[in-house]
Amino acid sequence: MEDNDTRPPPLTGIQVLDFSQVVSGPICGRMLADLGADVVKVEPLAGDIIRHLPPKLGENATSPYFSWVNAGKRSIAVDLRNEKMAAMVRDLALQSDVVLENFRPGVLEQFGMSSSELRAANSKLIYCSISGWGADNSWSQRRAYAAMVQAEAGRVELDARLRGAPAEQSPHVDGDITPGTLAVSAICAALFQRERDGQGQHLDVSMAESLLYTDEWTSTELAGYDGPRIPDTWLYPVFRLANGTQAAFMGDPHPRLPEVAAALSDEPIGHEESRDDALAILRDLFAQVADFPTLEARMETFGFLVAEVRTVADVAGTPWAQERKVFREVEPGIHLTAAPFRSPGGSIGVSGRAPRLGEHTRTVLAERLGVKAEQLDALEAAGALGQSK
Repeated sequence: MEDNDTRPPPLTGIQVLDFSQVVSGPICGRMLADLGADVVKVEPLAGDIIRHLPPKLGENATSPYFSWVNAGKRSIAVDLRNEKMAAMVRDLALQSDVVLENFRPGVLEQFGMSSSELRAANSKLIYCSISGWGADNSWSQRRAYAAMVQAEAGRVELDARLRGAPAEQSPHVDGDITPGTLAVSAICAALFQRERDGQGQHLDVSMAESLLYTDEWTSTELAGYDGPRIPDTWLYPVFRLANGTQAAFMGDPHPRLPEVAAALSDEPIGHEESRDDALAILRDLFAQVADFPTLEARMETFGFLVAEVRTVADVAGTPWAQERKVFREVEPGIHLTAAPFRSPGGSIGVSGRAPRLGEHTRTVLAERLGVKAEQLDALEAAGALGQSK
């Protein structure tokens, strides 16, 4: 965020009721909060399961993973099996601009909070559902964790085939993150359209379709092509230097082995037919380079590009990260990326720490619905709501 921002965040005044858990929905809600929306996270009394992921930091034993996708939100902890509590949450939904959920299609229907039920009562409501395979099809009820969708939607197989390696999962849950971030665009577009025609809508976001939509090779695969591909980034090797630093070479060096070798050694080296043999030669030559600045200077002389392989902690310590204010410590020990973009005309970015479980239950119900303290006491005594102590 910039120090001279004078306008409020772009989604100021927009109320979001976020039923989602784990990653795909919560990352969407986090981004809406970063854009200024008031995002109220609805949690079961036990909390979102990722609250409990290690490590647990600080006196409040907060999970950085949970903070990553829930910073800037408010939390209410409720038992929707209690009819009075479910009715109150339904009223919250009807007062909201956006309802966000990532259950299997039909789950919220049992509480009277399906898209059709809520939108029949409030036609301006934007109801965003994120699910594995989308609603109203023969696969709608299939389980859809990120790793499952990544496997079933072609991502794992294609990655393995291009690398010529055994199939394996990514350490990143792209199957969750991709639909969650795309859902933000869909919600913002729906809010803009509502300004024009006064109508909300149901946004049906599919994890599988999101992966296919953002895979640059989907159309190539459907064309049945199995030849060389450019950019062939999976062939870009990483080499280790004499001081232990690793460097990523931008390109496949095999076809240009003599030229790359010439940038590293005075001894001429001919072309190797085997890519593995060529890489073995280059690994030996790169290992003789003292450090990355030396390598970068040599490579630039010959027109090659290399990048230093850094850890996230390394990046956080760079002048760039300091100048851009990339990270913000939202509570002791928990640093989050502030925002992926900047705007000179509006304050955008993480607005605070993640909420404690049920921290805002009483506040939200009293503020939004006018629920009296004695009613809240009765609900708490009945085990229908929770609040942080």
